[in-house]
Parts: sequence; structure tokens; C-alpha cells
Amino acid sequence: MGIEISGNGGRPPHEAVEAAKSQASTGNTNSARSGSSAAKTGASGNDQVNLSNQAAQMQALEAQIANLPVVDTRRVQEVQHTLATGSFHVEPARVADKMLSFEAGLGRAQ
Repeated sequence: MGIEISGNGGRPPHEAVEAAKSQASTGNTNSARSGSSAAKTGASGNDQVNLSNQAAQMQALEAQIANLPVVDTRRVQEVQHTLATGSFHVEPARVADKMLSFEAGLGRAQ
């Protein structure tokens, strides 16, 4: 529940929005300049990156996953066949269990 103080529905005045935009664009150019100087400084040093064994394994797994197809065409064909022949059966208890498991997983992810 919001409280309307200024009569504009909680939105900042147009002038404030424009001022924020101009400050953001000024800040971006300054950070770009400092970022480029930092990149130059780091490039001239002898910096090294060493990946752990786990990181190397993760990269290998990511490469394998990237090569997998997005859709399991065999499974899609099976479902199409069962729908076409009328042999597709829904198990309400199994669907409910899957939904509850999914919802429980969403709660843990947050």
C-alpha cells in the first residue's frame, strides 16, 4: 500500500528523471575512461589466471551441454504417436506430485 505525497502517484518529477539521466551519462563516460586506463595498467603487468580442476571440469561439461540438442526428438515423436493413437493417459496423482515438487524447488531457489 503506497502513500501518495506529491500528488503524482509516487513518480518522480520529470526534472528529476532528466537530471538522473544526465548524471548517468556523465558517470558512464568517466567510468569508461577509468576502465580503459585500468585495462591498460593490467595488460602491462604479468597477471595470470589459473583455473582450478573443478573450473576446468565445469568448462568441459558446459561444452558437452552446448553440443546437445535442445529438443529430444525421439521423445517428441513418442508423445505425438501416443496422442495420435489415443493411448495417452494422464495420471492425476503423478501430475500433482510433480507440481508439488516443482513448487517446493522454487521456494528453495529464492
